[in-house]
Amino acid sequence: MSQENVETVARLYNECWGPCRLELVSEILHPDIVWTAIESAPDSGTRRGLAECRAYMSDWLESFDLELMPIEEARSAADGRLVCALHGVGTEKRTGLTTDIQFGAAFGFAPDGRLVEIHEYATHQEALEAVGLSE
Repeated sequence: MSQENVETVARLYNECWGPCRLELVSEILHPDIVWTAIESAPDSGTRRGLAECRAYMSDWLESFDLELMPIEEARSAADGRLVCALHGVGTEKRTGLTTDIQFGAAFGFAPDGRLVEIHEYATHQEALEAVGLSE
């Protein structure tokens, strides 16, 4: 497993998205990025390209204050994708209610090291199975 890939994922959540520094998007996401949100989530769907992904992130930031997101586990698949167990916590700005979600995601990387694919799953196990790994 590439430590650089783990660091790229950590940068997405903890240097860019969480602290509202979306100017870093083009450093972390490849222009051909395809980001698929959790299928059962209210914001499900696939975003393509930097503009759509940045808008997706911005929508979240309009409604939530996001905490730093630790990568609880990371494993590499045979095809080079990185599968991570993630734990997100956000406070809804309007109500002050806290949302706490544990989920999994598979990340694909372009030759230049930027993220070219993000596919979120409701559970870490689903993410592992999607790339041919088991618990």
